[in-house]
Amino acid sequence: MFHFISIIIPIAILLPNLFFFVIPPTNLPDNMEDKESLLFKIAEGIGRLGVFISPILSSIHHEENYEVLSLIGMSIFLLLYYIGWIRYFRRGRDNKLLFSPMIGIPVPLAISPILYFICASVVLHSPLLFLSSMLLAIGHIPISFRTYQRISNNKK
Repeated sequence: MFHFISIIIPIAILLPNLFFFVIPPTNLPDNMEDKESLLFKIAEGIGRLGVFISPILSSIHHEENYEVLSLIGMSIFLLLYYIGWIRYFRRGRDNKLLFSPMIGIPVPLAISPILYFICASVVLHSPLLFLSSMLLAIGHIPISFRTYQRISNNKK
């Protein structure tokens, strides 16, 4: 059974990315070789597919205290994600800002959506979303961190 209201969960993460494609970043590095491990790329791809599809397979629950706490966690991590995107757009869409630390959090635009989806897996009672979140984390966080390192080293 499909729960179309649950599609709100991945859409909330996708919205800022739509602006990214319409208004691309500035200061893209000239020679950014794609050196990422095939394992990271596969994990990221499968995880990404899972976190965007699996929510529609479950309904949102908010009756129990742990579900409400997870909804609060989702809100906090989504807010952090949006603050990162606002920083990116307000500071001239510098590519480095997509990966730069924020309030002490390394690669916050990679970490915050993963934590958001982990909280969502609790709200949806979805082991599939949790597993997808873990796969996304295995690939997306190291790839983003390495990209940040390469960008930082290129600008020195």
